[in-house]
Amino acid sequence: MADRTFGQRLRETRVKAGLSQSDLEVISGIPKARLSRYENGHVAPSIQTLERLSKALNVSEAMLLDDGRAVLEEFLKVLQLRGVNIESSEQAVALGNAVADMVKAVGSEPEGETNPNPPREMAAATTVREWLDGRP
Repeated sequence: MADRTFGQRLRETRVKAGLSQSDLEVISGIPKARLSRYENGHVAPSIQTLERLSKALNVSEAMLLDDGRAVLEEFLKVLQLRGVNIESSEQAVALGNAVADMVKAVGSEPEGETNPNPPREMAAATTVREWLDGRP
């Protein structure tokens, strides 16, 4: 992902949203000709334009910039959608440690050994393993 340019990320995000450049022009107010120049890498947007693009595409500015914060923002968005609110640094540390423990547990289980009735923690670890392996 880091090898893509801003223009490539913008185009991919627009297409993924099912929008043409004309559609994005209407939503963002940014002329289609300028959108084309961004996507083709001829110019970079201003901070204000980046904000307009991210709002129009319903993605974070960090995602369009391929900033490492985009992954964290997506993680936090999923937690919030699932009703998990992190209200303190202590909670953030506890959650980070829990996730790290699950990921570590996934990597340490011997191959081929499965439990037909895994405890809840193991079910979560299996989900994490599937995610790490790139499976749905």
